[in-house]
Amino acid sequence: MALTQEIRPGVWAGSRIQSSPLPQNGNQAYLVGELHGLKQNEEFQLEYLRLLNKSSNLRDVAIEEKAVYEKQAQAYIDGEAITLPEALCLRASLLLDIRKLNASLRGDKRIRIHLVDIDSPASAIREHLLAIEQQIPDGTEVRVPAASEIKEHGLETVSSLERYRIDSRTMSELRTVEHSIRAYQQGLEVGIGPPKGSPYLEDREQAIADNIKELIHGRTELSILILCGFDHVSKSERKDGGPDRDQPFWPMAARLEQSGIRIFCLVTFPLAGNSFWRGVHSELLWKPVDGHLASGETFDKLIATIPQAKFIYVDTKRQRVHLPSQDVSNYSVDAFLLFPSAAPMKNDCAVH
Repeated sequence: MALTQEIRPGVWAGSRIQSSPLPQNGNQAYLVGELHGLKQNEEFQLEYLRLLNKSSNLRDVAIEEKAVYEKQAQAYIDGEAITLPEALCLRASLLLDIRKLNASLRGDKRIRIHLVDIDSPASAIREHLLAIEQQIPDGTEVRVPAASEIKEHGLETVSSLERYRIDSRTMSELRTVEHSIRAYQQGLEVGIGPPKGSPYLEDREQAIADNIKELIHGRTELSILILCGFDHVSKSERKDGGPDRDQPFWPMAARLEQSGIRIFCLVTFPLAGNSFWRGVHSELLWKPVDGHLASGETFDKLIATIPQAKFIYVDTKRQRVHLPSQDVSNYSVDAFLLFPSAAPMKNDCAVH
């Protein structure tokens, strides 16, 4: 089933996204929110990037990864470096694919990578502070604390560095580091293994939104593909923010929309299968029978009518679907892209 076909009102199925209703222009930001750890995520994201690059000259990709490693990621996809930092191992396959794509593109079409998340754990925060210190003339006069002292003294270092005459880009990096330290002080620690603390923190979400807004505002010709976890792409308010998961919380997509940026929000979601993420292999706890269309038709019955389809695309303005996750079903997004079955992503992390 190569050609994408509308099989129910507002529901399409197929194997190639080129003929799907996915938008290719008219937006400043295209947000793809994934359930982490699926092989199909990377395949779809690269295919959508190719499509946007060809149809609307989109060149910029923002990824939910630690900002400190952005220059190294760019050097890698440009072919100037042969390895990635171990901290980016969860994105290694995707970045390798983008590297291969860049090698096939002429200079004015080549992809630029932006890592827009906060730095974590403390060692990553310290690494970013040291990098900023080296960018500032006489910055070496500032003491950068050890990783074990970041929680207590990191903000002092940020304040000291801000006193120097620094350019806007470096100031933006310092802003991200400050948010990173505050999130760390609230208990969030994220490496390549299982995280600690609440991921729904004001400092983290605002840092990501600010970094993306800075890329877009004032550049009307720019559009950007944003790849992140699906929690970030809803346009509606959550109720489980803060360190104790008990505060109102606006996801990044809502913050972008509220700032006047034209966005398209898509969630990619598996109806069955397995995943691998942050050292953990998991079998998904649901099956296609656990979700259904507005008519009540369950996804297992729908899939039986389209056995060759690799994805099901749902326009949420035309079809209300109930996914096996009630939380995701309630997200305010423009579309869902459902995988009938998913396989775990490749494990490129040496440390488990």
